[in-house]
Amino acid sequence: MSSTLVLKTAVIPPGLDFLNDLLEQSIIHPEEWCELPAQILSDIASTEQIESLLEKLVERQLLTEFQSQMIRSGQSTDLVVGHYRLLEPLGRGGMGVVYRAEHIHLRRQVAVKLVSAGHGDHARLHRFYLEARSVARLQHPNIVGCQDAGQHRPPGAREVRDYYVMELVPGRDLHGFVTENGPVPVHRAAALFRQVADALTEAHRHGLIHRDIKPQNIIVTPDWQAKVLDFGLALHPQLQVTEPGVLLGSVGYMAPEQARDPHRVDIRADLFSLGASLFWALTGREPFPVTGAAIVDLQLRLNAPPPELRAVRPEYPVGLSDLIARLMQPDPDRRPPSAAAVAAALGPFTRWQPVVAGADASSKFRVLVADDDIDIRVFVRNLLAGECACTEVETGDAAWEALEHQPFDLVISDMDMPGLDGAGLTARIQAQVPDPLPMVMLMSGAVTTETLGNLLLEGADDFIRKPFQPSEFLSRVRGLLNRRPGFEARPPQSPSARDTVRIPARATTRLTGADTRFEPRTLAGPSPGDPFAGPPPYTTAKALGLIVTRLLEEVTVLSRGHSARLTRYVSALAAVAPYHAEYARLKDQTYLDMLAAVAPLHDVGLLAIPTPISMKPGRLDAEEMMAVQMHATIGADVIADLVAKYGQSLPCLSLAAEVVRSHHERWDGGGYPDGLKGADIPLAARVVGLVSVYDALRSRRPARPGFTHARTLRIITAESPNQFDPLLAAAFQAAAPQFDQIYQQHPR
Repeated sequence: MSSTLVLKTAVIPPGLDFLNDLLEQSIIHPEEWCELPAQILSDIASTEQIESLLEKLVERQLLTEFQSQMIRSGQSTDLVVGHYRLLEPLGRGGMGVVYRAEHIHLRRQVAVKLVSAGHGDHARLHRFYLEARSVARLQHPNIVGCQDAGQHRPPGAREVRDYYVMELVPGRDLHGFVTENGPVPVHRAAALFRQVADALTEAHRHGLIHRDIKPQNIIVTPDWQAKVLDFGLALHPQLQVTEPGVLLGSVGYMAPEQARDPHRVDIRADLFSLGASLFWALTGREPFPVTGAAIVDLQLRLNAPPPELRAVRPEYPVGLSDLIARLMQPDPDRRPPSAAAVAAALGPFTRWQPVVAGADASSKFRVLVADDDIDIRVFVRNLLAGECACTEVETGDAAWEALEHQPFDLVISDMDMPGLDGAGLTARIQAQVPDPLPMVMLMSGAVTTETLGNLLLEGADDFIRKPFQPSEFLSRVRGLLNRRPGFEARPPQSPSARDTVRIPARATTRLTGADTRFEPRTLAGPSPGDPFAGPPPYTTAKALGLIVTRLLEEVTVLSRGHSARLTRYVSALAAVAPYHAEYARLKDQTYLDMLAAVAPLHDVGLLAIPTPISMKPGRLDAEEMMAVQMHATIGADVIADLVAKYGQSLPCLSLAAEVVRSHHERWDGGGYPDGLKGADIPLAARVVGLVSVYDALRSRRPARPGFTHARTLRIITAESPNQFDPLLAAAFQAAAPQFDQIYQQHPR
């Protein structure tokens, strides 16, 4: 027996036993281990030094750095809790720690809240599970959901660890977001807090009062979704759980009545905290700064008047300032009656845009207003006062004379004027004004919307029907000025800058016939409330993409839900893409909507590939591979025919042509069909190429099963050097948790 043991020790490296222990405990997932190439498996398995072995496991992303440190400190048994393996800590609180974790069998990433050792007394545990049950009752897209709860006793341990499991939300809390990036733009903040108000409406419907709404408890995802978390202090109907001498809530965001008696509050206490949090989001300032002296802070909360938004940001809307003041009234009876009412009140501010120029005349935008109606000219001048320096003329001929003498950033012209009308003025600007061309917006109270829209194809950049609302007019003007030629997007210093950056609409102002690159002609088109507005220009492309993907799903070339997933992947990637150079185009909502609409068309050419080849379970030979690669050019030719026939009425088809032809090109030039390299590959094709590879790797194919999220992440970011645009690959890595969430949410 002794000799057998000696022989076994001599044959098996000590690192291999250690590796087997990690696999048996599921600290390393067996599937991820088996997915590695044989050469890498052999290299890792033959490593005898434990320290070197851990370094290799971390390098291959089989372990996280946190797991490696826990193993080094002899705490490997603490890395598995119930059916979950802990990957890294996300945050710490009074009762415990929240970890990013993964379900061992389902491979779904989650957040696990674990009670700290020594905090397991009865009252705390009661509150801990009360929170879990409270959140489990709430099914709402803006509330971080509870998925599981339980107890776990690590091997050899005496104490039981209590935990509950929440959905893992990509992003960061609002406090950290504002601290790092500065105040949130008005329209973004209004949209976020409208979602928070909707979440509170759901909680209040179940009789729950959160009692701790604050920026730290609001998560902002990369695609600007708000998620409310931490119902640990929620007041339940007919139930009170507290600890003597403990102040329930955060003083700086607490309603005065809650400071007096946390048990005698109603839903209006949450509305006060919502208003205080919105004030922070818009200003980056604490509504009631904490001094550190508890008694002083409490006295301030009981007696201090609410802060005024416009005292800090005078350029913000009066109505929004008034709403925050109402929310933060010391008297609950003077606050809005419900969270639903607050959500409705925030709606108009989701479309508000900031002033884009300062008061200094030298920095103002130069706007030429041409209209034979003096009342219209005065009205426009007054609307743009403070932002723009306006030159007013009565006729198109006078407008042309002004353009010959000085440059303008924007021309606002009526369609029906004596002499040279708006259409003629636009055509002359396109033909004779030297670059950079001014942006052109046409107005009319008589010409049909369809006619005005057709003028976009002749060089106008936007149009508006008379009579128009001031807010709509200003939104259009600001959008055009932010897209004027020569305007260079820069990395933002704050979310405000981030949200006003736009790529120039006409980076090349006069396109040649050979230039098929898509450039959006209008930023937003008709406003959502415009009764003359038709369907968005990408609606037809979206329907066409859905038809194509449904056909490919029917012949099992694509998995079910492909179209919906691809559209959401595009938005998720765009949300974290860089803000400079051509990538700023991904922040233009019109461009992004069109890209998301045409993305499902990328593999339309596969419909022409014989099914025995496209569905072959084994490897393709060289001839078969060449046939499959033909789908890019076949599909591009089909789209090119559509562009020739319908391109003017469906401008997004040009964008679809780029995507269909070039989504298999590689950053290093090794792709097909044209061998394009680097930035020569259209941006739209680079985006769709990356997200389509992610979905393809995750989905089952005739020749292989679908890969796990972790394996797919490694392939794209570590094992495919120079295949993808490096800036987009880095953005993908940041958005990877959301990609996994999107994949899990759609049926396959």
